[in-house]
Amino acid sequence: MDQADITGNGINDIIICFQYGNTMLDSDPEGGKIIWLENPGKNTNKGLWKMHYVGKSTAMHRLKVGHFTQTKRWEILGLPIVSKPYDLLSPVPVLLFRQPDNIFNATEWPYEIINQQFFHLIHDATLFNDGGLDNILIASREGINWLYFNQNLTQWTIVHIGDGEKEQKQQTAYYGSAGICVGGVGNDSFAYMAAIEPFHGNVISVYTKNTNSSLGQIQWTRYVLDVYGYPDKNGQGPAHHLVCADFDKDGDDEFLVSLRGPSPNQGVYFYKPIDLSRGLFAKWKVSDDSAARIAVADFDNDNLLDFATISYYVLGYYTAENPSINIFYNRFAQKNLQAKNEIQVIKQNNELLFKVSRPNKALQYQELPFITIDGITLSLEIIPPNSSRQVDNNTYIKVLSGIIMWTDSSGESHESVNYSRTFVSEPRKVAPLEIHSDNNRITTESDGALLIVFKTLGGINNIHRVDDMEKLIVENSLPEYCSQETRQLDFQFVRYDQYDSRPYFQGLEFYNLKGFGINFADNDEPLCYMQLWTAGQGVNAGVHNHEKDKFCEVHVCIINGSGEGGMHYLSSSKQDYDPLTTPDSAFEKLVVPSFYEHGPLWDIDAQSKPVLRNDGTVVYPWHKWQAGINRSFNQSFDVWIAVEYNSQLSTINTAWSNESKPAFIPDM
Repeated sequence: MDQADITGNGINDIIICFQYGNTMLDSDPEGGKIIWLENPGKNTNKGLWKMHYVGKSTAMHRLKVGHFTQTKRWEILGLPIVSKPYDLLSPVPVLLFRQPDNIFNATEWPYEIINQQFFHLIHDATLFNDGGLDNILIASREGINWLYFNQNLTQWTIVHIGDGEKEQKQQTAYYGSAGICVGGVGNDSFAYMAAIEPFHGNVISVYTKNTNSSLGQIQWTRYVLDVYGYPDKNGQGPAHHLVCADFDKDGDDEFLVSLRGPSPNQGVYFYKPIDLSRGLFAKWKVSDDSAARIAVADFDNDNLLDFATISYYVLGYYTAENPSINIFYNRFAQKNLQAKNEIQVIKQNNELLFKVSRPNKALQYQELPFITIDGITLSLEIIPPNSSRQVDNNTYIKVLSGIIMWTDSSGESHESVNYSRTFVSEPRKVAPLEIHSDNNRITTESDGALLIVFKTLGGINNIHRVDDMEKLIVENSLPEYCSQETRQLDFQFVRYDQYDSRPYFQGLEFYNLKGFGINFADNDEPLCYMQLWTAGQGVNAGVHNHEKDKFCEVHVCIINGSGEGGMHYLSSSKQDYDPLTTPDSAFEKLVVPSFYEHGPLWDIDAQSKPVLRNDGTVVYPWHKWQAGINRSFNQSFDVWIAVEYNSQLSTINTAWSNESKPAFIPDM
């Protein structure tokens, strides 16, 4: 459906297509009719909307009214979804209907087929104007394409913008794009494009540009914002329509996405651009009702844009329970809704203190890189509830709070296995930080997630061996929007004998870098404190049992210099330790490879909580980090992070995921 003043009387008329058929496969070969309905004007309560026939084409699905080749008369672009019944593979004709001389008495509008070779499975399109004629962006199996009439060449031209979603082709047979809208930011009316991909897809992506040059010369970068659920038995997802508009009146367009269902992938989400150069958008869920299409207007005449939805109820595709038409009134601007930082950082006692939202309350994704160690960048990231994040082979993830999930079928059986990861892995076992996900994404549910993300330059095989601490490059990676005093903080490893004067540590190749605190912003409750350590070959980092500490500590290995370093611990907290008489053979040995973490060593009670002494300190067995020895190297340092959790927030989940089972340790 579209609207335009066909009669020229200053009042818009309505143009619709109908008689589609049951589904795109079982379409009506005699249908696909286009008509325009003449607006009766002020006498709407008395007069009927008179129907005028335009034309038809089987499976007519979308149409756009504008001035595509000239500006004197109206033209209608007709976009069928398929070309004929029971044929999803043949090209789809694109038709141009031209307004006749006598619009009231014409039996049909003259038309021509302007293209019948390029497009397949057209699901949606959006109109824009280049300053002269109307142009159209088409979302189809080919991805996103710009179709326009070239006045200099007097011919129709197609410019390819993006391929859309390709990863699901083997799984569902659908690929490309299904929905498209154009968003403006500031003075740029064509700042980004938002898309649903593929056909009836589950992927929400945006396309941003690298320059403000003419549309035909722009290079577009695609960012996947979210993946909503998995394709159903028909290979289709829940997303169906999106629209761009400036809802909060800040001069930048946001966009709405409709999800047909079922729950939890049902309703309407509101996306607001934060940083187009990195494809960052904030997100709010603004409706839980099934939504097939969205209409935008100022329904309550308050100078703010509202939106209306209609539930999805189409036999053969999806039928929502209790379908309805709903209007949602805009109260965002009245509340002055602005995207706040979920992660803030300040300098405190010559260290960094991060104040973060609780993941289950977060409203938007945020990434904050803060330190780079020998080319490995560490970022603090927050993923809101019911959201997702892309992962690749160079990304390793440590969960600090909340839960992440993914599906992997890369095992020997090739069966899909669901995995999850929380803030600790199984006690006294190791687990990899690497993630193998079928769709290259991790997701969250109601808990959200706070993460430390390790990004390498070229995968684990390209990690450098550190043979000299003076060659270890450590950089402050905080972005420019952080305060100057935090960005100027100089991170340095300090040899531990400068902190501890005990004879054992004197001259030992053992170094420490302090430190990073993380508190929840709502009440300043500490979540954890992190510090980095390095140890040369064969170094015993000191046997201890935290008799004076009130935290729960795990270690994440970044570089295992010898391939043999890790945690050594006595099997029970009741075992005594004497540095003169307790042999090394009394210790259990737990190798922690590069980009692995180990689970709790502390004692855990029947409620899955840490066992505390009377003074609140945590009960541990005696333990140490013990660097290994590799005779192939003169020196090779272990580099690891100690994460010290607030013991009051360290109740663990005993229903261990597949990821937390005893892990295979690769040869190093």
